Amino acid sequence: MRRQPLVTYPSASMPSENPFTSTESYYAEHRPQYGERPIAHIVDRFDLGERSRALDLGCGAGQIAVPLAAHAGRVVGMDPNERMIEEARERARTADASNVEWLVGSDADLRGAVGGEVAPLTVTTMGRSFHWMDRGPTLDRIRELTEPGGGVAVFGDTEWLTSGRRAWQDEVYETAREYLDELPERTGPRIEPYEDPYDEMLADHGFVDVEEAAFERTREWTVDGVVGYVFSLSFCSPATFGEEADAFEAELRERLEALGGPFEQDDEVRVISGRKPT
Repeated sequence: MRRQPLVTYPSASMPSENPFTSTESYYAEHRPQYGERPIAHIVDRFDLGERSRALDLGCGAGQIAVPLAAHAGRVVGMDPNERMIEEARERARTADASNVEWLVGSDADLRGAVGGEVAPLTVTTMGRSFHWMDRGPTLDRIRELTEPGGGVAVFGDTEWLTSGRRAWQDEVYETAREYLDELPERTGPRIEPYEDPYDEMLADHGFVDVEEAAFERTREWTVDGVVGYVFSLSFCSPATFGEEADAFEAELRERLEALGGPFEQDDEVRVISGRKPT
């Protein structure tokens, strides 16, 4: 596979310390994939093919960009975390996805000159990333860069550490709470995109035929998977635990092994999408 150049676009709005610093390898290995059905839904909805151009904004470790590359002519994965981009590059290499270009940059960069370099777009996807962005102006810019009839799709799934209600999830949360003073409160079952009505937001910013598709599944986690997932979260990163990261991991592993496994999770992937008018 030809190695794509790593392009960096410094942004004044990019935080000096990315909240996902120190999570990158855990994010790449242990964050759940969205699965084939949500990807197939977007491929069918926007009739993706060899002539299609897709942008995965806030691409993380390539969980959407890489599988999407099997269906589009060109995919651009863009994220402000350079180490995360390197993890995504490795995922693409393993999948032999040579039609993906990786850019280091944020939604602010997309609203600047970078947008013109990636346009025109057939579809823009955003996974566990849209809530970090300046959403209204970003949607306006995406609409400008999108071909008529193309669109945008926001992916979300269950964040179980703060919202799960199985006994093993309670145990994981309680263990983390012993080490972290600013752990988010338990919220009860919740699916991204959090409290924001993203379907209404897409409509408010000029997209039509807005719809939501849901894909339910049951996942099984190993002890390694649980630990890796926790360390992949911005509010539970190894850097957040600091010098106590090793102690937390050892205690969490001990508690999970005492519970046995595998550990089941009720999960749901939602895709909210809309079209640019023709």
